[in-house]
Amino acid sequence: MSKGTIICIDDDRLILNTLRDQLQRIIDDSYEIEVAESGGEALELFTELEADQIPIPLVICDQNLPDMGGDSLLSYLQIQYPKTRKILLTGEANLDAVINAVNSANLYRYIAKPWDETDLGLTVKAALRSHLQDEQLIGQNRTLRAMNAQLQGEIDERQLVQQKLQESETRLESILNSLDDVVWSAAVEEFQLLYLNPAAEAVHGYPVSSFLSNPDLWLEVVHPADRHQMIHFFDQLLVAGSLNIEYRILRPDGEIRWLKNRGHVITGDQGRPHRLDGIIYDITEQKRAQAQLIHDAFHDELTGLPNRNLMMERISQSLKRQHRTSDYQFALLFIDLDRFKIINDSLGHIVGDQLLVAIAHLLENCVRTSDTVARLGGDEFTILLDGIQGIEDAIHVAERILETLKSPFQVGEHSVFTGSSIGIAYNSVQYDDPTLLLRDADIAMYRAKSLGKGCFVVFSPEMHAQTLSLLKLERDLRSAVDRQEFVLYYQPIIDLQSGDLTDVEVLVRWQHPDRGLVMPSEFIPLAEETGLIVEIGQWVLQEACQTLRDYQQQFASATELKFSVNLSSEQLQDPNFIQTVDRVLSQSGLDGRYLKLELTESMLMSHEEKHIKTLQQLRDRSITISLDDFGTGYSSLSYLYRFPLDTLKIDQSFVSRMISEPKDAEIVNTIISLARTLNMDVIAEGIETEEEVLHLKKLGCERGQGYWFSPPMSQEKLEEHLQAGPQWFVQQQPMNPNFSFLAPSTSPIVDVQN
Repeated sequence: MSKGTIICIDDDRLILNTLRDQLQRIIDDSYEIEVAESGGEALELFTELEADQIPIPLVICDQNLPDMGGDSLLSYLQIQYPKTRKILLTGEANLDAVINAVNSANLYRYIAKPWDETDLGLTVKAALRSHLQDEQLIGQNRTLRAMNAQLQGEIDERQLVQQKLQESETRLESILNSLDDVVWSAAVEEFQLLYLNPAAEAVHGYPVSSFLSNPDLWLEVVHPADRHQMIHFFDQLLVAGSLNIEYRILRPDGEIRWLKNRGHVITGDQGRPHRLDGIIYDITEQKRAQAQLIHDAFHDELTGLPNRNLMMERISQSLKRQHRTSDYQFALLFIDLDRFKIINDSLGHIVGDQLLVAIAHLLENCVRTSDTVARLGGDEFTILLDGIQGIEDAIHVAERILETLKSPFQVGEHSVFTGSSIGIAYNSVQYDDPTLLLRDADIAMYRAKSLGKGCFVVFSPEMHAQTLSLLKLERDLRSAVDRQEFVLYYQPIIDLQSGDLTDVEVLVRWQHPDRGLVMPSEFIPLAEETGLIVEIGQWVLQEACQTLRDYQQQFASATELKFSVNLSSEQLQDPNFIQTVDRVLSQSGLDGRYLKLELTESMLMSHEEKHIKTLQQLRDRSITISLDDFGTGYSSLSYLYRFPLDTLKIDQSFVSRMISEPKDAEIVNTIISLARTLNMDVIAEGIETEEEVLHLKKLGCERGQGYWFSPPMSQEKLEEHLQAGPQWFVQQQPMNPNFSFLAPSTSPIVDVQN
């Protein structure tokens, strides 16, 4: 036997099919499922089912329908079909829609898209169970009214049916005593209580005898804020004949509970009001659930902070206040954590979540209670500073946050350091749209990151123009990948003892159709951010290996030459990276021992075991691994022991200062000695003077690269040198007897970034 029909409403047929399939798995076969793609179609379906006297226990409705809002449809259905449970689906949190549905449609539950099938199942089953319980309760009410009518009719025949009357009263008392809801009866005059069942004490906290002996107690337990409407309830009930009211009571233990009172007027023989009867339901849990629904729609689940939706609402309120009050000032801080991804990847998501909660508390402690701290998602937070005196107040808060974040967070057994980059948008610019204020704060935050992180930047209109330029650059970069607008440049690596060319570092340039040659510093960070770096890196690797193989066959001086290719973190983490390397070596015909891959210390920070395995697989293919910019990162000796590395490249910052700064000279000497101890090669980067060459030779550094030898050069220029032979410098009469080759490259230095 069918228990009724469930109606699903959504303008997306795919979503309807998915919802119907999930419901068929969730509920038993005693329920039918019908679908509608619009509000009008749904209303026709309701009318047809009602005509066939088929119960409709549940309707699941999407907010965005083609002909009306879901909340409006549910509000109408609440009037026509109040017994039907109503669930609202929406893909975005809409404060007005949710509140309207809760208040006017008696919304049972709000579910955000995409939903979890398990959560959907629990909600649907609970709704159907609630509907069934109400139907049972209505049946009990009918029984009570029928029995009451029967008792009224039997009063005139009391002597004849005394025994049956006693039995009926006993049955009625048993039913009333077993109910969890309060059943009451009162005289019309002065509302003198005639009857209360035992449930009144459990709900109100006062004995039934107290209500019967003290008529005023009925009103005294009502919350002061609701007492006025309760006084008028009984007057309105006499006029309407049947009326509902929701109100709060104060129990003697101090607990506040929500009640729903359904009153009915009982008329006498001549149609005049004779008695008032009613049932009181405890709806506290329902009210809490409704409040929780609204809270969850506008708060972050992890930290409990306001989420993006509530923050946008608060910003809108500030904008409206600004238009009303000319001297009102506010600011928005956009905070992004530095190094959070490394912490999350290396220590795990549990530690990452605990850190986010700790930072949420820290941010709340850095501002006033009138300010709003929100988590937008991930490691992004915003703070709305309300009613400030000027931009200096916002700067002061930003400085306080940056200073506080310098201290480590103790998360379990881990001591975690993290900083932040902060963007500040100030209402000195007239905003009408809250999204524009958030956008500008976001732009300023990214500018802070580009300045080295751990700082704040106040937004200026020029930044927006620069961001638009960056977006155009991103579009051009995506096109550049498809059009293969990249070219390779080459910087020689020289044996400092013989002057021979031993290696070449391969560098990528972007030949932009309008801007000309674009340096890596302008597009590589953007490529990493957009994920294009993997595709660009594959092209560089393929082109470099094929070029070197061609040179080995074309030039005698290139038979033992090695090409060094820089890797990005994204390439190293690519699960198909080893297969890519194998494919490139196979297609180009290059022996792996002529290929060097360069990586940085920061790339080794996360997924250590995975990276060790990947690097060992590269070593198994005779590929050489170089650690670039050594000394500028974390410089952990454990990395040198744990990771299969072949070469250390001394960062140019140490090389450029080693002549004038003894500490830098000692660092260079230490790196060379360390590499010698670990049986690793050393390459000095950024050599620009003869004196630096001499000093490095004295320290035992084998090889070097830099503008003293040559800037990065085009393929044609490199081929000219290879044609001339391996000796990179023209032998001349040395200015210094310890130096055997002096003439630096005369190539014009036009591209000054690698």
